[in-house]
Amino acid sequence: MTVSPATSPRTAPPIRVPLVRPDLPAAESLGPAIGRAFETGMVTKGACLREFEEAAAAVIRCRHVVAVSSCTVGLTLVLRSLARLRRDAASCRTTACSLPGHATDGLDPQRTEVIVPSFIFLAAPAAIAWAGLRPVFVEVSAADYTVSVTAVEAAITERTAAIMACHTFGCPCDLDALQLVADRAGVPLVVDAAHGLGSRRGGRQVGAEGLAQVFSLSPTKLVVAGEGGLVATSCDCLADLIRMGREYGNDGRYGCSLPGTNGRMPELSAILGRASLARLDQVADRRAAAAAAYMAALEGIPGLGFQQIPAGSTTSWKDFTIGVDAAAFGMSRDALQRELTVNGIETRAYYSPPCHRMEAFRDFLPSDTKLTVTDRLADTLLALPMGVHVTPDVAHEVAGRIRAFCPALRRV
Repeated sequence: MTVSPATSPRTAPPIRVPLVRPDLPAAESLGPAIGRAFETGMVTKGACLREFEEAAAAVIRCRHVVAVSSCTVGLTLVLRSLARLRRDAASCRTTACSLPGHATDGLDPQRTEVIVPSFIFLAAPAAIAWAGLRPVFVEVSAADYTVSVTAVEAAITERTAAIMACHTFGCPCDLDALQLVADRAGVPLVVDAAHGLGSRRGGRQVGAEGLAQVFSLSPTKLVVAGEGGLVATSCDCLADLIRMGREYGNDGRYGCSLPGTNGRMPELSAILGRASLARLDQVADRRAAAAAAYMAALEGIPGLGFQQIPAGSTTSWKDFTIGVDAAAFGMSRDALQRELTVNGIETRAYYSPPCHRMEAFRDFLPSDTKLTVTDRLADTLLALPMGVHVTPDVAHEVAGRIRAFCPALRRV
């Protein structure tokens, strides 16, 4: 096969495809709710926030959803609540936080570490650090990019305070296996579910598993509130602690029983979030169609690989990534990214560098520990455009440019 001059990367007409464009509800549909908020003067802590939380809890099918100002704040508040949960587990009104050992080990000062993959957005270890804990970075699966259950189990010690997993790019992690590890160790499972709205296991939206899962509502996600996060939990006492924590720690009597922050979600964000949540299924379907078009058009190109979604799971396709094997493709990931940029196609290298190679976190990984899979993924994965603007036709066009750039195909 040869590439004709008409489809050569240097002579093809440039196109402009941004990495992401948010899939938003129609502006006019928000008007009535915004009007009511303005009429009442309740632009924060109002009825729209409660309605959004209730609608999200129904979608996720858990007892509580607490809206916060960001996913990062939500993760931090969950982690800061762990010691309090250990202290109060015996009096919890539900069984969701009655984790093995918690009712008897009290406030264990040795539990200072959170096991977390390094191949994750930097907000996760930042939240761990802000909660006064220490990240312990572990490896991920080479197939689906989510945290390796074997690596998590090997990292458990008497210092482990929690396990933090992640639905990487929307691919559900192995929650069943991770929960078994957490139960044996007597520690909670917390999930960075930033990419998780629209992700399913066994046909069911993720979010109800573990002690808590925390979702992001920033513009790159399938449900958008501008900025914001949702903490999903079926534990009554954790939900109470998050609601208190997002309100400075105010206990309702203008006292403070635990240090909190201003983590509230404004009414306008809740209005946008609820309208966006109502469109989740159609947004997820559009992304799935774009991902299917990408895979069909890129299939068979030497040196390209895809994230493997486990059987029985559905990803949100928050991101669609390709792995670039430079030797087989004939060009490195970074070189391909430069070619696409020149041709008006915006891409991003996730997560490069991985967290353990960032200045803020590099001291948390022992010098004799190697995360080979993580380093390889960080050096070879490339996220292609995804969002409301990426129809199957756009995906085919982007894939066509990648095919035209492939030196290995030109040699055929």
